[in-house]
Amino acid sequence: MAAALLLLVSLAAAAAADTSNTSDNTQKERSEEEMRRIFMEWKAEHGKSYSSAAEEEHGYDMFKHRLRDIDQQWHDKGYSAWSWDRERSEEETRRIFIEWKACNGKIYSSIAHEEHRYAIFQDALRNIDRHNAGYAIGVHSSTQGINMFSDHTMEEYSAVCCGYVPEGFQRSPAEVRWLAEIQERLRLVYART
Repeated sequence: MAAALLLLVSLAAAAAADTSNTSDNTQKERSEEEMRRIFMEWKAEHGKSYSSAAEEEHGYDMFKHRLRDIDQQWHDKGYSAWSWDRERSEEETRRIFIEWKACNGKIYSSIAHEEHRYAIFQDALRNIDRHNAGYAIGVHSSTQGINMFSDHTMEEYSAVCCGYVPEGFQRSPAEVRWLAEIQERLRLVYART
């Protein structure tokens, strides 16, 4: 009976978490069962083992603390809690992309261009989640987040910020103007400091 009650409570908590909304001022906490499941999945995925039950419990406590920090950071930025599974729903990823575009003043020249940038953004968000999973368990010393370049490939980012241009690469006049605008924005941002 207690197991059935625990299962119902867990399902209700999961359903509440899935319907979370950025206008909520309250953060939804992960259940102990979900935290433990996430920790076990991470251990299995990375082949992590501990020499004693006490060492594992200490590792789990660190993992919980860091995962709560990450959840809080996402909540503070107005997003629903970070997804351990790194596979956000299409709806959630689209919502984050739309909010991100509005915050960064992103306007694309066509629907095809926007879809291309969305695919890059989606990959970047997935990589951020994966990195933050490593932070949650102590593999990395910092977290990552989305920024104004989250719709750029690494090559584009290098060209914009580092001046790197692959050999034989030809830019259209529109791309040259676009890069000049980004470089000017960067110059203004860094000139203030």
